[in-house]
Amino acid sequence: MSVSENADASGAGKMRAVVARGYGGSKVLRLEEVARSRPGRGEMLIEVHAAGINPVDWRLRRGEMRLLSGLKRIRIPGRDVAGVVAAVGEGVEGFRAGDEVYAMLGGVFGGGYAEYVVVEAGAVASMPEKLSFEEAAGVPLAALTALQAVRNALREVKENAPHACDAGALERRRVLINGASGGVGTFAVQLAKIFGAEVTAVCGAHNAGLVRELGAARVIDYEEEDFASSGEAYDVIFDVVANRSYRVCKKVLRPGGVYVTTEPGPRQYASQVLTMPADKKARVVLAKPSGDELSMLGTLLDAGRLCVVLDRVYSLEEVAEAHAHGEAGHESGKTVLSVRR
Repeated sequence: MSVSENADASGAGKMRAVVARGYGGSKVLRLEEVARSRPGRGEMLIEVHAAGINPVDWRLRRGEMRLLSGLKRIRIPGRDVAGVVAAVGEGVEGFRAGDEVYAMLGGVFGGGYAEYVVVEAGAVASMPEKLSFEEAAGVPLAALTALQAVRNALREVKENAPHACDAGALERRRVLINGASGGVGTFAVQLAKIFGAEVTAVCGAHNAGLVRELGAARVIDYEEEDFASSGEAYDVIFDVVANRSYRVCKKVLRPGGVYVTTEPGPRQYASQVLTMPADKKARVVLAKPSGDELSMLGTLLDAGRLCVVLDRVYSLEEVAEAHAHGEAGHESGKTVLSVRR
């Protein structure tokens, strides 16, 4: 795929980007022309072809995280991108202009809803060969969150209960994913299964077939059954939608079990600290960008062991509609923006 004629080696020039002017509903998102940044040492300039949408994007837009975002003058959302390398900064090895790549962006807003973005080289990986740009843009934040949450929790379960970890014990681990049909949840179900665990998925009835196909052994319809009152016990509870507290979930955790939430609030951090010496643990997952882990996920994707579930693809001009769709809370998988449709 050739790099746009508007891109030069320095990264200078203008680009179209979605900018959040103030806080509020999806209508505060505006498509504007802004300055394009230059890649510095250890950075790359990526010509973005598709950008993933995540719940953190609309939470920032609504002003729920103002302590982190309030001082930024130009707020361009977007933590996931897939595209083509336009230029590389000094010291970058292993990539060159024209390479197809994907990445999870750092920072508060990220900057992915744009035609170009500067990324730390360590966060970038070659795009899986079997994926389109839109599919690849649905991977980084969601899959890295799922990977880091499920893998680390299973490791901690093993450390907490070494007596139960004889040969083959990992295959008997029971993992519950609350919010299994969303972007993070669909990857969490698959990765937990790949790690050998028995997976219980919590989602709406209309997504039961989807999560079973992804590897769930059991599905709980949250409108019909409360998993926290079922009497079943789990080694890991991954609360992707962050609507059940550790206090509620600990009664259905096995000894040595781990509860993981995606909600970085004060109550969750307090639970994490207070359970440090306890038999059952509470953890908060905040995904970290990692090109190495994206490469590993890419291997699974190309091998067909992991798949991307796309809900809808919108154009950059349709970003307000895309946010409104995600906020409605009924996505099956990921919603993505096609930047160069």
